[in-house]
Amino acid sequence: MYVKSPTIYDGITEKPKVPLGYILYVIFLPVIGLFLERYAYSAVVAIILWALIVILMPLCCALDKKMLEKHDVNTVTLGKTFLFPPVYIYKRQVRVGGESMLSVACITLCIGALLTNGFIKGLRINTDNVGSIVQNSSISQLNNFSGSSKTTIGSCVEAYSEKEVKWDVSKQSYGFDIKAEGTHDSESFVISFKLEFDGFAYHDFLIYEVTVGGKALDKEGRKDFLTKCFIEYKAFSSDNSKSDSSNDQDSSGSDRA
Repeated sequence: MYVKSPTIYDGITEKPKVPLGYILYVIFLPVIGLFLERYAYSAVVAIILWALIVILMPLCCALDKKMLEKHDVNTVTLGKTFLFPPVYIYKRQVRVGGESMLSVACITLCIGALLTNGFIKGLRINTDNVGSIVQNSSISQLNNFSGSSKTTIGSCVEAYSEKEVKWDVSKQSYGFDIKAEGTHDSESFVISFKLEFDGFAYHDFLIYEVTVGGKALDKEGRKDFLTKCFIEYKAFSSDNSKSDSSNDQDSSGSDRA
């Protein structure tokens, strides 16, 4: 796009027409940051990513200002507003006769990125909701268990337990400890989960201990227990359903008698 030299009509100076230059980059950088943070595997990587976004926005504004100067646009009134992208975009657009509402778009996307980035979401993760997160997770997400099932961890444990399962969550330096306590064959059991969370991303999610009757199981015993609990849970559910059904039939038969 070429610059149209300033001309005067009836004493009114026509403002030069210049390309948007780097402005569109500035406006959409927050959205780009939200997209790229999906691939950030740790809080450190995410911090670096957002630091680059914060640096690139005023940098693009500074480059845009130089571009305006090359197009013979007087940028004295813009001053150092390039350090504050929304302000720069507004004053820049007014100066060249462009759409000043682009500054509103910049502000909106910045606020959206501020409120929906991974760190803000991480602040909502606490001991009140981690239990639900674990219960609603698939067993395939466990790092140290190779079984597969379409049913969630919570559903499997509840099907395996003869009584209501008690879930307990505690905050640790690495993330959270989650314990599921139930009863099977009149013997209590506790499954201890470890969920590593650095405030931005989840890391290891595993079962580090299983106790039955107050005794911790060894590796083989833990494997057998988890297979019964997570893979064969349907058999327990089916047996319970059959026993309930037979009890109902016996009850109805005695009533008829």
